[in-house]
Amino acid sequence: MSFDIQWYNNFYGISWAYEKDRLVVSTVFEDKKESMELAIEVDKWSDKFTRLTIIEKNNGEYAICCYQDPQISKGKNVGLYRSGMPQAGGYEHAKAMIEEKSPLLQIAYAADVRDMNTYEQISRLVPLRKCRIISENQLKKQEFYYEKNAENAHK
Repeated sequence: MSFDIQWYNNFYGISWAYEKDRLVVSTVFEDKKESMELAIEVDKWSDKFTRLTIIEKNNGEYAICCYQDPQISKGKNVGLYRSGMPQAGGYEHAKAMIEEKSPLLQIAYAADVRDMNTYEQISRLVPLRKCRIISENQLKKQEFYYEKNAENAHK
């Protein structure tokens, strides 16, 4: 049995929303087929074993890494990883909310990412059990093994 994760990084970016008294991290895809395939897997995730790690890069950007612990996965081992987003504007506000209360995850599709009216929620709202904000230097620690693999896979 393999614990490797298939990383999806072909999403446009992150959209922050607020629903049910919690922050929602929406990963926005421009490819509807891909977003629907991923949503099928994410909908199977156990609410107890989901992880979100935000990696604050030394260059002022951040990366997001989200997955279910592959050791308990009942479906495919998939995860979301994207870097190159600036630590400014919406991120600073979202960071404070994330530190206060673990957010929810959702897969979204947008026919036109510049037009919020074209955004569609594709997956259920998935509670993120373990949520961490770390510095890039912490990727050296064994506890961030999957985050480091995601980072290395997308260099």
